[in-house]
Amino acid sequence: MQVEGTLLIPQMNSTNSASAGAQVINDEAIFQSELQNATRRLNGSSKKTGIMTAEDLAQRDKELKDASVQMEALLLKMLYGEMWKTVPKDTFFGDDNAMDIYRDMYHDELTKQMAMDGGIGLADFIYKQLSQTQK
Repeated sequence: MQVEGTLLIPQMNSTNSASAGAQVINDEAIFQSELQNATRRLNGSSKKTGIMTAEDLAQRDKELKDASVQMEALLLKMLYGEMWKTVPKDTFFGDDNAMDIYRDMYHDELTKQMAMDGGIGLADFIYKQLSQTQK
């Protein structure tokens, strides 16, 4: 596939296997299909005329709320990560990478749930700011 003269699919050579080439072609077909579907949806939307329907406004409002909650969860996770750096490591159960991975996954889910349940109010503030700029 080429976009403005730039080749986006890697050229096949003797080091690439046939299955890798088939996967590249399959990936391109999927990408083309997704791109055509997105273009069709975009061309058919009311946003092209600049007038948003009530359904468009409700969808935008939901997306803004979701993005605000995700942003608060990300900031809370960063806060938790920095706080855990101050806690001395306990080697009683061993000092392995698995515990760090588990703790990181736990903090990720904990902060997501905290943000969805109201968190520290940052999501509401972000939502209000974003919704004002969209009007």
